[in-house]
Amino acid sequence: MTKNLDVCKNDCMDILPMLSLEELHDFDTFELSEMINSLEYAIRYTKECSFTFSCFGKEETSEKVKTVTNELEGYLENVKGVQRFKINEKKKMEHLLKDVNA
Repeated sequence: MTKNLDVCKNDCMDILPMLSLEELHDFDTFELSEMINSLEYAIRYTKECSFTFSCFGKEETSEKVKTVTNELEGYLENVKGVQRFKINEKKKMEHLLKDVNA
């Protein structure tokens, strides 16, 4: 198991499939909500893995899992920020249209 995680550490770290902020703006709020749900699930899962590894004395592996968790949490905040921005822009547009039509 540790060997597999070492391979993942060498191959996957800093290459996790994360979109840039510009790419995230291409998604609508529903798609961003789905991303948020998926990321929250992945974070919960990796935290459980980290806890399991630490219980069985695999502190080094537990630290690697924590690193992945931290990257996922940072990306989650980016996605949430883009979603908030899109929702705020939509509300502004609705208010503008409401004022124009009044």
